[in-house]
Amino acid sequence: MASMNAEPGPWRTARVPYLREIMDCLSTSSPVERIAFMKGAQTGGTEAGLDAIGYWIAHAPGIILCVWPSLDMVRRNSRTRIEPLIDGTPALRSKIAPARAKDPGNTVSQKEFTGGALVMTGANSATGLRSLPARYLVLDEVDLSPPTRTKRAIPWRWPFSAL
Repeated sequence: MASMNAEPGPWRTARVPYLREIMDCLSTSSPVERIAFMKGAQTGGTEAGLDAIGYWIAHAPGIILCVWPSLDMVRRNSRTRIEPLIDGTPALRSKIAPARAKDPGNTVSQKEFTGGALVMTGANSATGLRSLPARYLVLDEVDLSPPTRTKRAIPWRWPFSAL
């Protein structure tokens, strides 16, 4: 993702070797089913998740649910991270149609492709978290999610019931 990274150009795992094992576990050839990654800010974690999303779209399509803390972050990350990822990656650009006003398959919060879709929602959207069974789940910036004020399960746990 050339335009949004501190270091433009193709991903280089050598720059962040501590992510190698995590990214290997995100491969469909890995037997690992769930990864929890506690990290500091600006350490490449979000980028690893974005790379996994691109890999799944290109090589192992399915429904991908990506959850950020708020719908505002969904809009911002869709424009500043997901769209540049798609536009800058020929394998993804050929699978996802460009956004058009009348195309419901490519919106800010949903990118459809053959065999699946990337659906992005906020942790502050109970409906978005509960209504979609997904093959893949990416939770980012979990510590920024809004606190729950109900007696129901923690919102971040809701997506796991769909997997």
